[in-house]
Amino acid sequence: MPDDIFGDPVPQGLRPRRKRQLNDQEQRTQPQRIADCLDYPLVYELAEHLPAPGSVGCPRRYPPVVYLLLASLMTVTGSKRSAVGILDAKQWSAVRASVRRHAGRRAAALLPVDPPSRYQYQYAELNLLSPSMDTLQDLFQQHAVQQALDQGLFPQDAPRTWARPERRQLLVGDATVPKAPSTAEAALIVDTTTGEERKHRFDPAARLYYENGEKEKRRARGTKWFFASARDDGYWRRVVLTVRHVAGGEYEDEAAVAVRAFSQLSRVLPGCMGVAYDGAFRGVHRDALARLGLLVINQQHGSVKPRAYELLRFGRCRHDLWCDQGRIAERVLLDDGTSTLLPIPVTRLEHRQGRTKSRWYHLLDIPCRHGAHPHRVPVGITTTPNDRTGTDPATGRRLKSDTERDFHRAEYLQQIPEATLSHQLTYPLRSDSESLHNQFDQSMWNNRMISYGLERQKVFALGFVLAQNATSRRIHKEQHTPKKPPPPRTRSPLNTQLTAPS
Repeated sequence: MPDDIFGDPVPQGLRPRRKRQLNDQEQRTQPQRIADCLDYPLVYELAEHLPAPGSVGCPRRYPPVVYLLLASLMTVTGSKRSAVGILDAKQWSAVRASVRRHAGRRAAALLPVDPPSRYQYQYAELNLLSPSMDTLQDLFQQHAVQQALDQGLFPQDAPRTWARPERRQLLVGDATVPKAPSTAEAALIVDTTTGEERKHRFDPAARLYYENGEKEKRRARGTKWFFASARDDGYWRRVVLTVRHVAGGEYEDEAAVAVRAFSQLSRVLPGCMGVAYDGAFRGVHRDALARLGLLVINQQHGSVKPRAYELLRFGRCRHDLWCDQGRIAERVLLDDGTSTLLPIPVTRLEHRQGRTKSRWYHLLDIPCRHGAHPHRVPVGITTTPNDRTGTDPATGRRLKSDTERDFHRAEYLQQIPEATLSHQLTYPLRSDSESLHNQFDQSMWNNRMISYGLERQKVFALGFVLAQNATSRRIHKEQHTPKKPPPPRTRSPLNTQLTAPS
């Protein structure tokens, strides 16, 4: 395809392999990750916003920062029992040193000699951390955004190429369903053979979800969590920007939660160019984000079929335009009486920022034997009667909006069409969310959620993203801290030969 800004797609067998193995310098051991969590300033800042102990009842033996540290450490060790078990005398002294460094000597002096027990953490998780999760999640998102900017993500002064955005300029998101902590679906189960009633411990927050797209759906029972993150070329330098629970069912689906999260993040990340998501996004979701000035890079739904768009007449020639594979194509008649759709080259992806919303256009160069015809086509946004649509130059009447024409433009015309080289280069960036989900599963004992109830599981999810961002901050700090030169070598006085004056 000549002069197309997106490029021709490359067959699957000819695409270069983009996966690589992590080398030894990129690996992170468990002691290193524990040290990362202990040295993360955000943990100590979040602890300051937890409620103070009341004047009635048994006083707290440990400050809130200890329980927040345990919440992040249990995602590194895999369970609450192991997180408490690693706090031996040496590790507990490291905790005291970290509290002294970040919270002051007075806070460190208030720490008891022995670390807390698992029962003490579970009591604090239920009565201290869980009631404050809304406040902690809001504060975490604010600090995570600032951490991403400090680590060079979403730079405002970087060049922008709408057809080929960089990895660090895109938000990546997806949702996952970890296994429920128990396979039981009810507290009381009756044996159909003997009639015996058996009590089981079950998770009241778990429900049934369907994963793996629209062709091969897999049943998964548990709680669903949405993550939004960003990173550059470094694997462990990923910064998780937000984590949210997806209720699903009759409440709110995954795509609605993702659109709301991306909309909030785009307002505080001026250098963000767009998002990369899977097929859960339909036209209505792409429309909402495109109006905010964001690129939406995802695959089209399998139910979208080619549709006639318009018939153009330029003097002696006519061109029958159709919507096919997310872009404008021309219907060409063949000698055998059939027809085919040939994609029309796009010379530019144009973005126009308005006061309240953005507009996106494909500048086409329609090939013709009488000379190429330039033509502009709106994409990504389905106009409504409230939007300005212009007038017909021939009749002077107002043009109908897309909804009045029953045409879902955002569903048929993508900003970056799927069957292009640009889409093949940018859409695989979405797989970074799958590696984050794998880390989430590996942080649980036996790959099952280690907490019962939604409120406690929110604490686990917050501890997971705190541990991830703590490692990201430490690696970024190590790579950008200049190494001290070795001290100059001096000659020992024993090797100096003294000579008598002549």
